[in-house]
Amino acid sequence: MVGTAAKPWMMLKEISSDGNCQTVDVVYPHFPVQLYLNPSLLKYLLDPLLDNQERGFFPLKYCMHDLGSSYPRCIGHKDGKQEDMEVEESANMLIMMGAYVKASKDKQFAAQHYNISKQWTQYLVDHGLITGDALTTDDFLGKIKNSTNLSAKAIVGIGAMAQLAEVVGNHDDQQKYRQIAEKYVTEWIRMGEDPSNKHMKLSYNDNNTWFMIYNTNKNPSNKHLKLSYNDNNTWFMIYNLYGDILLDTKLVPESIYKQQDEWYISVQNKYGVPLESGKPHTKFDWVMFTAAASTNAKLRQSMFDRTAQWLRETPAHVPFSDWADTQTGGSPGFVNRPVIGGSCSAVDNDVLPAVPLVVRSPYLSTWMTSRQLMGDWPRFWNGNIKGMAG
Repeated sequence: MVGTAAKPWMMLKEISSDGNCQTVDVVYPHFPVQLYLNPSLLKYLLDPLLDNQERGFFPLKYCMHDLGSSYPRCIGHKDGKQEDMEVEESANMLIMMGAYVKASKDKQFAAQHYNISKQWTQYLVDHGLITGDALTTDDFLGKIKNSTNLSAKAIVGIGAMAQLAEVVGNHDDQQKYRQIAEKYVTEWIRMGEDPSNKHMKLSYNDNNTWFMIYNTNKNPSNKHLKLSYNDNNTWFMIYNLYGDILLDTKLVPESIYKQQDEWYISVQNKYGVPLESGKPHTKFDWVMFTAAASTNAKLRQSMFDRTAQWLRETPAHVPFSDWADTQTGGSPGFVNRPVIGGSCSAVDNDVLPAVPLVVRSPYLSTWMTSRQLMGDWPRFWNGNIKGMAG
């Protein structure tokens, strides 16, 4: 924590990778735990990113990737030179801002940052449906052309902007962005569904592949979403559906959720659902996002149970890793990272409709929800992490 009592900021280090400060796509998988503890903690993470860009210290129209390449030197990127994740970070910020406003009822926050929200939304309108060669938060995979998952996040981001417009009373913008998001969802399903009709594709160009869509795209078989729009027989864990559920934007049809649930059940390994077609690795932050978005209670519990089983049995005796092999139980890297905050994504679905009473913690110097001592976690984890490795 830095700043003053009147203007506190929370700074986050990107651990176990490159040491960036306030990396937006690390804040994003982390934010469920802060939203769960106290929505104000999420605001403290977003404020420094908003402040830097609204002061004109970042010259580009899309959202910056991070506040500095070497924590704790959070000096920004005034020259615009950074690791570009144009669509990814712009959508991440809009979804997180929408989640904060929905939980806190902070209309002033929505009004204060309305202009930059519209700026990022316009970038998503222009580039979010057909993303081209773009990096996503899963940058270890390299650039994905027309990523189905990334486009889903962009569409949810546009939907989040419609909600922010409604909060500030701009009904013209609310209607405009809602209509765009709805139109894009229709196109996204048309381009992204694999010919097998079982899942959405990895990308608009890939058939016979899939990706765990924590965002969302449909496969021509109508049974899963593709990794990218033109790649059939591919798939990816569509974890970005989580934003649609969390914000209650109701953009993605229920049939897509059911289709993806059935697909994940069919491809689960011993330690969970792989991140993408053809490879055994997964990311547990995205597994939790996907579980939170699932409409299938048995699948959701299975995702929790298999993650807990990995924690108990993995030979990698390290702090909770978010990157794992779903077949062997090994971990190729990544330890002790903020993204494990995504483990609270399921309980956040309960938090947003009615934020719990805030109480003063005897252990931490901040106000947070009465649920903070993880009282909700046992019903999701079912006590399965007892005796875990490490």
